Amino acid sequence: MAAGRHNLTRGATLTDYEHIARAVGLDPFRMLRLAKIPAKALDDPNLMISADSVAWLLEESARVSGQEAFGLLLAERRSLANLGMLAMVIREEPTLRSAMLAAARYLRLHNEGVQLRLDDAGDLGMLHVDVDFRRPGVWRQAIEMSTGIALRTFTVLTRHTFRPVSVSFTHEAPSSLEIHQRVLGHTIEFSNKFTAIVCRSRELDTPIPAAAPEFSREVKRWLDVQLASLEDDLTQRAREVARMLLPTGLCSVERLAQHLGINRRTLNRHLASSGESATTIINAVRLELAEEYLTNSTRKLYEVAELLGFSTAGDFSRWFRRGFGKTPSDWVANYRQSMATARHRVNRG
Repeated sequence: MAAGRHNLTRGATLTDYEHIARAVGLDPFRMLRLAKIPAKALDDPNLMISADSVAWLLEESARVSGQEAFGLLLAERRSLANLGMLAMVIREEPTLRSAMLAAARYLRLHNEGVQLRLDDAGDLGMLHVDVDFRRPGVWRQAIEMSTGIALRTFTVLTRHTFRPVSVSFTHEAPSSLEIHQRVLGHTIEFSNKFTAIVCRSRELDTPIPAAAPEFSREVKRWLDVQLASLEDDLTQRAREVARMLLPTGLCSVERLAQHLGINRRTLNRHLASSGESATTIINAVRLELAEEYLTNSTRKLYEVAELLGFSTAGDFSRWFRRGFGKTPSDWVANYRQSMATARHRVNRG
């Protein structure tokens, strides 16, 4: 996407927000005003709104209400119909694998702030869930809601025969797991290296009973036109892939090019036209992820270093200081102070 352009999502992302907000003691319209989201988004599922503002709204709703599983309460009430044209594609795919791949390809037409990626190798398959917002933070509500919606969608498509091995998150566990286990099942891992729905690879061949692939092909042609109309330049796609690869410890220029389906030389030649290179993109994304990881107070410095591909915490600290002009601990202290000030202003309002 072009620089300065906001991530957008359909108003359908806020389906049932008003109901859930009131149930946990919030004034939904006050919260929408604070997030700078028009109230009509609750009534118009196709209204395009800022995905970043929605992520902030979910986090603030969870904080003010004290309901740590706010995003999952929203996910629990979703149906395929809320996904619009995306649902029309994935429900007509012949297998769970092809449905996941189609969801990964076309999800940005529903929500540009969320990405899916299917890793299918060996005995396990992993549907990775990632978010890409313009401001740093731990967006656990958006991540948990997106993961819950994905799990619910593929479970419904297979008529409840899909049984993941586990659901994994990079953020820490909540104080209570009651809602998490109700929505996601009982095998949930926290503070992991990745966020993903993990299943047996053989389950990816599960057929979708009501699929009509010939209809799906027609819908895909239409959606491909919509994708082409987005500013889907190589720089943005490289950023998205880098965000997914970095926490795995397997992010390199060669890997980035491989995932984009081109060779290293071609990748850098295309990126050069916008003043970028694969190396500068990886470094920029690493800086963004460093900010996100450091806002999670339970993650140790050496753990952040490992997630970002550094062999030692010292190497990470020196790199961080070059990028931010201060040590990680100083940056965290400044961040917490700014967040406390912002929350004080919100509470006063």
